[in-house]
Amino acid sequence: MFRRLTEALRVLTRRSPIRGPGPTPGAPRQMLLSDVPADGRPQTKKPAARRSPPRTSRMARYFDLHDDFRIPGRPELSDPVAVDVRRKLDSVWLFTSGARVRSVGKLRLAVTPPGLPLDFSLAGAGLTPVVSARVASVFRELAPDDVQLLPVEVEDRDEPHFILVATRLVRCIDDRACEEVIHYTAEDGLPERVGHYRNVRGLRVDPTKTNGARVFRTWGWPVSLIVSEGIKEALEHAGIAGARFAEVTKPPRKPRRKKTTAKKSRPKRR
Repeated sequence: MFRRLTEALRVLTRRSPIRGPGPTPGAPRQMLLSDVPADGRPQTKKPAARRSPPRTSRMARYFDLHDDFRIPGRPELSDPVAVDVRRKLDSVWLFTSGARVRSVGKLRLAVTPPGLPLDFSLAGAGLTPVVSARVASVFRELAPDDVQLLPVEVEDRDEPHFILVATRLVRCIDDRACEEVIHYTAEDGLPERVGHYRNVRGLRVDPTKTNGARVFRTWGWPVSLIVSEGIKEALEHAGIAGARFAEVTKPPRKPRRKKTTAKKSRPKRR
C-alpha cells in the first residue's frame, strides 16, 4: 500500500510549473492527491443518474349531476310534500340549500305522467334530487359525511326511493373561468342576497377550494349538485338511468380570435 502511494506522489511532483490563476483551455486535467484512491487503482467517473421529473399531483375533477331530459317519455315528479297534511314544508328549496334537513316526517311525491321509473330525477320546481336504492347505496358508501338520505314514497311505485340532500355548501365557483356570472347587487333590493349569483353560465369550480368534498352545493348558486369523479364513475359503472354529467373543472375556453383579412396594398400614386 505504501509503495503505491509513493508512486502516486511521484506522479504529482512531475506536474508542470504553476501557471496563471486559471487552467489553460484544452489542457489535460492535472491529477490531485484527492483523486488517488487508497488501493491505487484509477477511478472511472460514473455518469450522473437521470433525475425523474417531480410528480405533479393530479387535479381533482368534479361534475354537475342533473337529470337527462333527453329520455323520451320521461316521467316528471312533483315537489315533495309531507304525508301528514297538518305538516307543511318551509320551502321547495328546503332540500337543495346545502344543509342538513331537520325532521320533516314521512314524505311523498306524485308522478305525471306515469312512465318508466328512473334511478335519478330532479323533482318539482325545487329540483329536489330523488334517487333509487341503488343510487343511494353509492352515495352512502362513498360520501357518508356529505349527504343525507331521506326516505320518500313515490306514487305508483313499490321500490324504495330517497331524497338526496347534499349537506355541504362550498364557496368554490371560479368566476373568471365561467362563461358568464351575474351577481346580485344592492340595486336589486335583496340585501340578504348581495354577492350571490343571479345567473351562472358555463359553471366552473376551483378544485383547490373544495376541501376534498365529494358531494356539495356551490355557495351563492346552490341549484347545482356537484359530485366527484369517483362518484361519477361508480354511478356509471352501476348503469343507472336518468342521470347526466357535465364536467365543471375543465379549463376555461379560449376566446376565439377574429379572422383579420389582409388589406390589399394600394399602388402608390406617381
